[in-house]
Amino acid sequence: MPFRNLLLDDEKACVLAVDDTPAILQLLEMALGIDYEVVTAESGAQALEIFPQRRFDLVLLDLLMPGMNGFETLTELQKLPSFNGTPVIFLTAMDDLASECSALEMGADDYITKPFKPNLVRLRIANILHRVRLQRHLSLALAGADQGLWSWDLASDQVRVAAGWSEALGCANGEAAAEVAGWAALAHADCGAVIEQARAAYLAGERPAFEADVRLRTLKGAWKWFNIYGKSGNRQSLVGTYRNIDAKKAAELALRDSEERLRHVMDATGEGIWDWQVGSTTARHNAAWSRILGLDEAMHEHEIAGVAALIHPDDRAAYAAALAACLAQAPSFALEYRIRHASGNYLWVMDRGKVVERATDGAALRLVGAFQDISESKRLEEEYRRLALFDTLTGLPNRRLLVDRMEQAIVQNRRQASLGALMFIDMDRFKELNDSLGHDFGDLLLIEVGHRLQACVRRMDTVARLGGDEFIVMLPLLAAEEEIALRHAQAVGHKILVALGQPYRLGAQSYDSSPSIGLTLFSGSPEESVDAILKRADAAMYEAKHRGRNQLALAAPPPLT
Repeated sequence: MPFRNLLLDDEKACVLAVDDTPAILQLLEMALGIDYEVVTAESGAQALEIFPQRRFDLVLLDLLMPGMNGFETLTELQKLPSFNGTPVIFLTAMDDLASECSALEMGADDYITKPFKPNLVRLRIANILHRVRLQRHLSLALAGADQGLWSWDLASDQVRVAAGWSEALGCANGEAAAEVAGWAALAHADCGAVIEQARAAYLAGERPAFEADVRLRTLKGAWKWFNIYGKSGNRQSLVGTYRNIDAKKAAELALRDSEERLRHVMDATGEGIWDWQVGSTTARHNAAWSRILGLDEAMHEHEIAGVAALIHPDDRAAYAAALAACLAQAPSFALEYRIRHASGNYLWVMDRGKVVERATDGAALRLVGAFQDISESKRLEEEYRRLALFDTLTGLPNRRLLVDRMEQAIVQNRRQASLGALMFIDMDRFKELNDSLGHDFGDLLLIEVGHRLQACVRRMDTVARLGGDEFIVMLPLLAAEEEIALRHAQAVGHKILVALGQPYRLGAQSYDSSPSIGLTLFSGSPEESVDAILKRADAAMYEAKHRGRNQLALAAPPPLT
């Protein structure tokens, strides 16, 4: 269906597009120019100059602009007499619930994030203009309409409609009061029960008046929606008014259809939308919410306690704290946590919520929000962290992570008045292995060296690979006394000499290698630096090689005070 057909007439709607990026304005002109007249402004100030010069049906407003941002521009537009409730759609690169809610609270009709899909923008504009024009026409119709009068004799079930208003039901204007055989005779078959239930409830004192919205058949045969309202004239009759609400019903159906389309769009984005009336034991969700958790998508309501039980035990406290703060006073919350999928696996989700309704005493009444599955981004984040901090061959910490841990160890030594030790390890005859058997065998040896080193140290110690065949072993918090710390470190060093000196099984090959180890102690002295510690251990390692390899050499003692 052409977008123009969604409007109530053939007049082209005029759209004011406000954005500080010329390329965005050009894209909007190209995407909307066929169906709408598009006027552009590159700033909020320019928009304020243009708007009073003509009538605009809708404003597309960039949120982030220099000088006067979108919120400020909308505030000033709303002060103009000609604005008079003109619908506004915010365009922004800020994809967060707080900004979206702020925009809607200011009176914006929609909120679209960049980069946007032109077809989606066109459809949203068409839906909003369709709804707005329906509402305008309905307001004019209701403002110019009086209410028709009727009386209903309950004993004879005869309804008399006052002259002058009988035309609405198909009678000629000016006739005497029209008389019909009861409302049920005029009502659609689906509405007969509605009328009877409304009458019975009123006569039984369950309702303050007789009222029903029904479809009535006019004398010309058309079906139209009417609201009929009345009270007892005496025991045997009801008197009241009726009014044609056909336009109102059409608007409601159009709005419902628009909301249904919006719900489908929200489901297509993959975001799980939730709505909680605070105090209720259940919350409502869209199908995407259930789909994310692997639940039945037809179920749009779930128990709060059951959902809370799905949250990972380690994340429940943080979730409860964020929710409590939001309910108490914080405007919104945003939290990443793990929640159990129906398959039993845990997903990482980003959950955002906002209180949209509070009582006069400030108590939260309604909370809405959205969450999305961020497991893949979390996996990528962890992968990036691993690549940045760990050696890809052995899986050991690389130089960057080693330096960070050494800096922490120096601080720990200073706080606890303790000493640590660092060993610089280089594998003997490694180049010969690469030259004779190839780099694949060299890699196998390095992987095995990493495994053996880890088996020689405590969980709190660090084994790292600097590159090539160079490894580091760091032993923090050994002892306060230099002699005891050195004895512990040398014991570990000799254990490493034995472990790394054992033959290596590399595929079908057996290979003998040994380490040369340089050992140095380090303190928590402010003058102690990571670079200086590494240089001391490196020098000691070369001393071990000079002495004939397969040895542990001790570096000259550093200043330990």
